Amino acid sequence: MTPFRRFLLVLLLFSPVAARAQTEPAGTLPPLVVTADRFPTDPDKITSSYTVVMQEEMQRRQLRTAGEVLKTVPGVSVQQSGGPGTQTSVFVRGSNSNHVLVLVDGITVNDPSTPNGAPDFAHLLTENLDRIEIVRGPMSTMYGSQAIGGVINLVTKAGKGPMNGVAFTELGTRMWSNSGAYVRGSEGRFNYNVTFAGTFTPNDTPVPARFTPNGGYVDIDPYRNLTFAARLGFEINDNTQFNWFGRYIDTKLNYDQTGQEDPNANGYTSQFYTRGEIEGSYFNGRWKPVIGVNYSTITRHDLDYASPQVPFPFNIDSLFNGRRLQGDFKNLVTVTDEVEVIAGLDYDRQWAYSNTLSSIAPGSLAAQAWGTMSQTGLYGQLRLNPFTGFNLNVGGRIDFNDTFGNVGTWRAGASYLWAPTDTKVKASYGTAFKAPSLFELYGTGFFCGGNRNIQPEYSRGYEVGVEQGIFDRKVKAGITYFFNTYSGLIQCPPPFTSLQNVANAQSEGFETFVQISPLKWLDLYFDYTFTIARNVDANQPLVRRPQDVFNVRAEVRPWEDTLFGIGVLQVSSRTDFNATTGAIMNPSPYTLLRATVQYDVIKSVQLFARAENMLNRVYEEPEGFQAPYFQAFFGVKARF
Repeated sequence: MTPFRRFLLVLLLFSPVAARAQTEPAGTLPPLVVTADRFPTDPDKITSSYTVVMQEEMQRRQLRTAGEVLKTVPGVSVQQSGGPGTQTSVFVRGSNSNHVLVLVDGITVNDPSTPNGAPDFAHLLTENLDRIEIVRGPMSTMYGSQAIGGVINLVTKAGKGPMNGVAFTELGTRMWSNSGAYVRGSEGRFNYNVTFAGTFTPNDTPVPARFTPNGGYVDIDPYRNLTFAARLGFEINDNTQFNWFGRYIDTKLNYDQTGQEDPNANGYTSQFYTRGEIEGSYFNGRWKPVIGVNYSTITRHDLDYASPQVPFPFNIDSLFNGRRLQGDFKNLVTVTDEVEVIAGLDYDRQWAYSNTLSSIAPGSLAAQAWGTMSQTGLYGQLRLNPFTGFNLNVGGRIDFNDTFGNVGTWRAGASYLWAPTDTKVKASYGTAFKAPSLFELYGTGFFCGGNRNIQPEYSRGYEVGVEQGIFDRKVKAGITYFFNTYSGLIQCPPPFTSLQNVANAQSEGFETFVQISPLKWLDLYFDYTFTIARNVDANQPLVRRPQDVFNVRAEVRPWEDTLFGIGVLQVSSRTDFNATTGAIMNPSPYTLLRATVQYDVIKSVQLFARAENMLNRVYEEPEGFQAPYFQAFFGVKARF
């Protein structure tokens, strides 16, 4: 059965829900969504698929990293190469891991010095984020390069009201600890939010037991993360606000090679992100401009020495640095109550430097690479609301790149909310692209080196879906079908000397969810994502894209001061490369069970605990890397 036929079958199952729908939903509307249109927008007017995970939910579910949050988002697959701090890749709707644009407070965190420009979610902690927004589908019209699969936006909470704060600490099995604190508030026209978070874990080895002979050497691989973040704001006048964002992340990880212990391999990273912006609201809010400047620098240092415990004869000393300078000027103009225009300009200049010294006795090999690229984008989008409930978005963009020329993209989307039955239907179609990374352009070496004539990767995609609320939204359900094509994907064909635009792929599937709140003290949630992603030239599945992902969770509040939560994540059919032979294989499916509990001793003190992988499943997300075993945590949180 094709994915579209599966979609139609599930849609038929949902159809009776509409017939039983009640009146306009009561209560508070969901929070505004920022990422879809780059300005706060009523969720009922969004024409694309999105998920918003608020800080309150992250705290209830005790999710400490962005990767943990994304694992249970429809349409998203997370692959982590071992325990905390190890390489964490995210795939959205079957696209590549470098096809997602990641922002923290409007700052791009994709590292220009990585080979393909893919972001690493391993070090992004959730402490004191206001929300994580995930918008799925082609979004290059609003964001330019890399937004093929979608955009993930981490937003820090603004300070408000009298000074207040939180501090927490927790200790887990095998001496894994997490701690964090923040102070935020406002004083007159000034607001502030200052955050610290830290993680330390000895980390079990990510090398699966099948690679270790009886009595063989097994090490631990400690990980440490220190994160400092701040958001400051000042109201220049009643219509103009200045905001500053800063984030510094410092980490150290001991890591192993694929299928082999390596006690002397260490990876160090330091990441610094900063943004200054001025936002205004003029002419009774009919013109809302924002102008901002970002700067980021990411430094990675990999250091490895020959290990007497294992036959690993290499000495490697590698330094990578990626820097980015960005500027943006965006505007929301309300022409009439039915017509709005979003228009802006983006500038992005990035640099990458690498220096690697690898010695193989008795000789040595050194390699250096340096590259830079700049891009300027102009975009515009028309938002129409010709009658109540109907929304139409049409937008276009052109990017001017100093390396490969110009790229144009466009997107159109529509949604309609029928208030009497609380039924929303939506559809959209868009194009997107990803610019070559600096390594793909300027990388050196005889094996799969860079190619200065390489071109961007392109994508087209559409989606259609329906969402339904009944019983005053005590029950909410939805299903969305998506289809995407990818052309000119960058790979390294024989004779494996340089990268080329040679591959084509497609992905299709559907996402469905049901959320039920039958009682004031009980919430139930279920989602299921079905994805088929294939290389259409080789007629082979794309690796590390699960076909079936089930997510079920429940929250129970038997007393006002007590909360219990339980969740089940099942990842079924998928393909990967065999860690020994490199051949395509099918890793075993796995099911993860987690539970949480929290108890408010008094209003300002909370005790909490959680257990991860309660069934102690032995599984590998990417083939060849052992995921963590059972873990249990207990902690305390204080508010003031």
